[in-house]
Amino acid sequence: MTPPEARRTAMPTLIVDDDEEQRRLVGRLFERAGIGPIHEAANADDALAVAGREELAMVVLDLVMPGRTGLDVLPDLHDLVPDASIVVLSNLPRHRVGDVALARGATGYVEKRVAPDRLVTEILVAAAVAAMTAERLSVRLPADPVAARTARGLVRDALSSLDRELLSSIELLVSELVTNAVLHASSAARLDVHVNRGSVRVEVFDDDATLPEPRDADGWATGGRGLQLVDRIASRWGSEAKQGGKVVWFEMDRAPSG
Repeated sequence: MTPPEARRTAMPTLIVDDDEEQRRLVGRLFERAGIGPIHEAANADDALAVAGREELAMVVLDLVMPGRTGLDVLPDLHDLVPDASIVVLSNLPRHRVGDVALARGATGYVEKRVAPDRLVTEILVAAAVAAMTAERLSVRLPADPVAARTARGLVRDALSSLDRELLSSIELLVSELVTNAVLHASSAARLDVHVNRGSVRVEVFDDDATLPEPRDADGWATGGRGLQLVDRIASRWGSEAKQGGKVVWFEMDRAPSG
């Protein structure tokens, strides 16, 4: 498999924690997942300095730090990088300060007790919440086998109002496309879901420019299903070359309401 460093998702991330060992651990986990570049800050003032000069997609913020705490600096960070997701990563239990952090500009809240092999996924899921609306879901997924499961859960939550059979089909096809991106294209992925009045459109972007084609059962995807399933179940589907990779998409028609 291609090393993560060779296929990195452009997601500039700032890790703010006064514990150097914790900063380095989180940074290494993100880099192994193919996400970067990684910036570090040991306190609130350093975090504001980095946020003022870098274009950031995400901030991972500790709360308990000398001087200004994470809660103190949250509104200023949000003002400096309004388009970035700010995820709190703290030893403090969520039930104690989670609502306060969200009210001050945090996107999500993750407790540090999460196991290292789940930490990146938990942070990305928390970051994705800000991108969820009734009409759209957009999230970056790491080059990790758990990405397909994460994608299914996000789609299930975001589209819970859809017909159960339709939602089940969308979950299945999302899982196939994300699995292909992660395992076969050796790439991190971006999942975009657009809900329109008459259809749901799903797009999965990856870093491999090779356009896929349906193959026999031992071909394109794990278990031999892959695009055969997409071709059989989706109302429409296709793939397009993009700068730095490709997008594979499908659409599912929705039954008219009423």
